Amino acid sequence: MFAWTPKEVAAPHPTFTARAAIWRDQRAGLISLAEAQRRSAAIGAAPTQPVARTEGARGKSRPPVARPRHQRPSPNESRQYAQPMATTAARDDRLTPNAKAFLQVLRARCGKGRETTITKGTAGNIMARSTRTIRRYLIDLVRFGYVELETLRNSRGMHLGLIVRITDQVAPFFEEARGLAKWLATTPRVMFEPFKGVLQSRNKGVTLLSSKNQNQNMNTSAPLEIADTGRQAAPERLLRKDWAKGVPRS
Repeated sequence: MFAWTPKEVAAPHPTFTARAAIWRDQRAGLISLAEAQRRSAAIGAAPTQPVARTEGARGKSRPPVARPRHQRPSPNESRQYAQPMATTAARDDRLTPNAKAFLQVLRARCGKGRETTITKGTAGNIMARSTRTIRRYLIDLVRFGYVELETLRNSRGMHLGLIVRITDQVAPFFEEARGLAKWLATTPRVMFEPFKGVLQSRNKGVTLLSSKNQNQNMNTSAPLEIADTGRQAAPERLLRKDWAKGVPRS
């Protein structure tokens, strides 16, 4: 009458089945005791915080939403400044705004020269971007002829970074002889006369006297005294001094 039949036994709860599988793995040595306790407690518990990542259309996870621009931290203080540079890159519509800003940072790192050494990781920390983004900036700058890249290697051939050289498109026009000559050719003569006050028109190549080391108001009527520089000059000066001492003063 009370015989056991398989149909009368209810199926186990899904929570019990999941926890049993966890402890079965722990008994087999696949996971630790602490990990088994954490997984067992997480089964059936309500989520405490929202999930930051969202699932895309193809099931791929997406990064969290970026912080708004006005809430981002301010840059660190720095004494670095950029040398004179042309505005060609700033007016180039083929470059992104961040690529133009990165070119200005590279110009500042070059100082008075045309070359600097940097890594993509360091550039990423400076610009607050990833190394892949820095790579895209460099590709655009090289493609449009603003920088030239070379791999920096040690004696064993290991890559240590990048050697970045800025081209003539970034440098100001007066650093290039051709650009300076072109500017002088198009500049009117009235605006550019740097040696007007130095040379006389009647005496070519004669430098005028400067007011700093020469008195312009010279009296030509006063006789010029000839300095006595002969051998008898010193004894005569001594005799004049002795004669002056012997003269009584009233």
